[in-house]
Amino acid sequence: MVLDIRLCHDAGLLGTLFEANKEAAFAARELFQSLAGFSLLIMAVYLCTDVIIIIVMSVLLVVMSAYITLEVLLRAEKKEPAIAEKIPLTNDNSDEEDSDNNI
Repeated sequence: MVLDIRLCHDAGLLGTLFEANKEAAFAARELFQSLAGFSLLIMAVYLCTDVIIIIVMSVLLVVMSAYITLEVLLRAEKKEPAIAEKIPLTNDNSDEEDSDNNI
């Protein structure tokens, strides 16, 4: 049996969240995957299967709720236009009119 613990399948999410430092984000993901597998192997020696399943399911619920919250926040951020993209309310062409009068 091969243990394949995946904490974050969505590589696009990591690329979106850590645009400036993508390599470190992917390295940290691999580190946490290794730590999760190691901790499951260590827990298997000392705890019964029922307790391990409860622990893993509780961690899964916490991670899923955090992921859903993050997705909602990212979608809300995309819908909200940036300050630079907002259309000005006034039409300020006073500089253009002055240059036309001087010709």
